[in-house]
Amino acid sequence: MNSLPDKLTKLGLPMMSRQLDPVLAMAADRNLSAAATIEALVDLELEARYGRSVQRRFKLSRLHAQHSIDSFHFQHHKSRLQIKTVSCGCSIWSSSTRARTWC
Repeated sequence: MNSLPDKLTKLGLPMMSRQLDPVLAMAADRNLSAAATIEALVDLELEARYGRSVQRRFKLSRLHAQHSIDSFHFQHHKSRLQIKTVSCGCSIWSSSTRARTWC
């Protein structure tokens, strides 16, 4: 008969399979209920799946480097350089873009 980690892997739950022993040990130390232990395992699996989906989408995007928002250059385009006055309840007419912006 297969062990529990093998069964979890066959069910398509690889993170739960890998983290089973550490989570069970943590649950025993903290005296967690069965439901809390299962929830901890499921949370780990969900986080791993989300991470893999982000990596898969990045790979499919064929971008060369993965950048963070901190490295984004907001002043790149000239439309970003315009100083825009923002006040509540008014409209601003921009002659350079010939558009009305509502605040």
